[in-house]
Amino acid sequence: MKLNGGQIAGLLIVVGSLSLIIYQATRSESSVTFYTPAEVYANPIKFDGKLFRVSGLVLTGSKQWDPKASDLKFKITDLEGHDFQIHYKGIPPDLFKEGQGVVVEGRLIGNPDATQKEKLISANLLMVKHSEVYDTKKDHKQMKEAKLLDSILKDQNIEKNQIKSSKTENTNAKKEF
Repeated sequence: MKLNGGQIAGLLIVVGSLSLIIYQATRSESSVTFYTPAEVYANPIKFDGKLFRVSGLVLTGSKQWDPKASDLKFKITDLEGHDFQIHYKGIPPDLFKEGQGVVVEGRLIGNPDATQKEKLISANLLMVKHSEVYDTKKDHKQMKEAKLLDSILKDQNIEKNQIKSSKTENTNAKKEF
């Protein structure tokens, strides 16, 4: 099968268009790179105005929250002298708190307060890692027993103190034997 000039031109246009689409997709900001605070401090010009992610510890006493305007300002640090002032418009995640680690996605912008050493990040996303430790006040067996006891007492209108005192008496009687 021979291709004529029009078919070759059409094929080149399709291949060229697909190449351009793939190139744009790979260099778009849909893929955001994670950096350490030290990397951002080492070359701030590289990050100026570009979207990136950085993590740090939310400094205690730095959180300023205006619920009416959904405006949050706070500072993060890596505890090695690399501090960032963060400005976030929106409602912070439920687990967000001071002293907690946070990943911030945003853009490095010029800090209007030239006396501050911190870099200013205009954040568009905050991510808080929840604890990996499952810590419960009571074990599940005790919780189930307490719920069962509450439901029984509710049905029979018996005071909890009466049950607890009878359990204590039974335990003491067993110890005597």
